[in-house]
Amino acid sequence: MYTWLVLYWLIFGLLHSVLATGWCKRSFEKMLGANFRYYRFGYSVFALVSLSLVLLYHFSLPFQPAWHTPSYLRWAGGALALGGTWIMWVCIRKYFFYLSGIDIFYPGKKVPAHLETGGLHRYVRHPLYSGTLLMAWSVMVIFPYWNNLITCIMITLYTWVGAVFEERKLQQEFGEAYTRYRHRVPMLIPYKVL
Repeated sequence: MYTWLVLYWLIFGLLHSVLATGWCKRSFEKMLGANFRYYRFGYSVFALVSLSLVLLYHFSLPFQPAWHTPSYLRWAGGALALGGTWIMWVCIRKYFFYLSGIDIFYPGKKVPAHLETGGLHRYVRHPLYSGTLLMAWSVMVIFPYWNNLITCIMITLYTWVGAVFEERKLQQEFGEAYTRYRHRVPMLIPYKVL
């Protein structure tokens, strides 16, 4: 049963990553023509549905404890989970129109392409990924079950790989400005602040 969970996460990560690559987007652009403007929205819907299916399987598994977490660590995990959720909320709220692709339905609300270095981006280059990891591992501390551990490991691997690919894309898009930003700000863990 846990093997299936790993497999479903791998399939999700592979499909999600392939559909986000430049060559895949260019292929769809040739096939869809003018309708390619809906690609990001379709991609977001696909990602949401496929993630929901993986999580549905995750929650259908029996919750078998991997270890026991003392109550003081559960409280700390709860506080950190709230912090991770807040970081995710801030990022999603800021970039919702662009990330989701629904900006196609609001022609007057276009997000200009620029290198974001303010706000949470002062501390890490990918705050949405950092918030996701913080929230996921904090939930694991609160609920230390095998299926949660597997999901956290898979989310961590997928997030790291996604961040590496995102770095390449941003480097191509912003060039020297992104190189300078990379030297100043860590990728996922705000160790320069700690």
